Amino acid sequence: MELHRKIEEKGLACSEITYATIINGLCRAGKTCMALEILEQMFEDGRFKPVPQCYNPIIDSLCNERRIDEALTLFRDMINKSVAPNIINYNSLIYGLCNMGLWTRALALFEIMKNKGIKPNVFTFNSLIGASCKSGKWEEAVLLFINMIDCGAFPDIVTFNSVLDALCKEGKTAEALNLVEEMFRRGVKPDVVTYSSLINSLCHSAQWKEATRLFNRMLDEGIAPDVVTYNTVIHALCKERRAKEALSVLELMSQRGMRLDVFTYNSLIYGMCRINQWAEATRLFDEMVVQGVLPHIITLRILLDALFQGGMPEEAHKVVEAKVKYGMVLSKITCSMLIDGYCFLGKMDKAKKVIDLMVTKDRVPDIASCYKALVNGYMQAKRIGEALRLVEEMIEQGVMPDLETLKALRSLHPKRHVVSAKSFNC
Repeated sequence: MELHRKIEEKGLACSEITYATIINGLCRAGKTCMALEILEQMFEDGRFKPVPQCYNPIIDSLCNERRIDEALTLFRDMINKSVAPNIINYNSLIYGLCNMGLWTRALALFEIMKNKGIKPNVFTFNSLIGASCKSGKWEEAVLLFINMIDCGAFPDIVTFNSVLDALCKEGKTAEALNLVEEMFRRGVKPDVVTYSSLINSLCHSAQWKEATRLFNRMLDEGIAPDVVTYNTVIHALCKERRAKEALSVLELMSQRGMRLDVFTYNSLIYGMCRINQWAEATRLFDEMVVQGVLPHIITLRILLDALFQGGMPEEAHKVVEAKVKYGMVLSKITCSMLIDGYCFLGKMDKAKKVIDLMVTKDRVPDIASCYKALVNGYMQAKRIGEALRLVEEMIEQGVMPDLETLKALRSLHPKRHVVSAKSFNC
């Protein structure tokens, strides 16, 4: 803007290219509104004929800013001023419409473009194919892909990955693998996105061997997997009870400096639990916490369920104690799981100690659900007296039992406990 002002002050004549350069610079700096002002000044001057180069950056910026209606208005204004749109204008608008999810309007503009004799290029097709794949319009994506080849626009890695991802999401793994071979024939080398989509699809269709084969091929070709790819392979191996092989992949992951996340650990802990490697599962849990990867409820559910089913309640309790030790807040779900586990094994005294620990540590945001789990445990064990005493304790702690719990207690021994039940307004 300053440069434009100085040029005008010195009485020097600006050309259309000068204006186009200034407009482009403003748009690149994110100053689209100022670029529009310059465009208006250019026309008010009356000396200059509008050229596509002045419109291109503004239309593109408006589309990137999701101001698609303004971009279309400017596009129509351009046509009204007898400026013939070029491939750049159409590509910007088609991309903007696709980005906004306006698939029908994008396709309509694509047809107008072709009718005007403007040949679409790879960018045009990538926008349309990508949008059709994201919206689940698989058949349209295939037709566009064929149309692209017929038009002489050569598909690139972006095109192939869009179509391949759509195939994988549709469960068409065989077709996706064939498409990879087509990529090689056309000299397009698959990248990490290509392999990740394929490996994920193969794992979802339980084709574990093919997934690991493809993973090894990926490594052989020198393509570095990302954390999502590693996690997918580790999860697949663990589901197949091939936890030791999963640990080998983990070792490779560490060697390449990849940071393990909660999904990596969840898969490994799950895998170790499936082959009854309880010590390794708890070791991984401890390592996870030490590495600063915060376990979430799925982690605890996997580990606690496995330990209780394996008859190892003490180990389950240690896991919960470790969570407290590392300063993590115990959730109501975690406590309920631990209490349910002890109740399942008939270890009611242990379950009661969990409640006592929670009250002492004051670490559970909603202890009512934990009390409810223990009351239910006592009722299932037909220890109604203790269930009633626990309800009394709840009230002393300022925790009111819900109506469902009280009605369940009264229904078990209505005569024997009618006074106690009445005292709770049931």
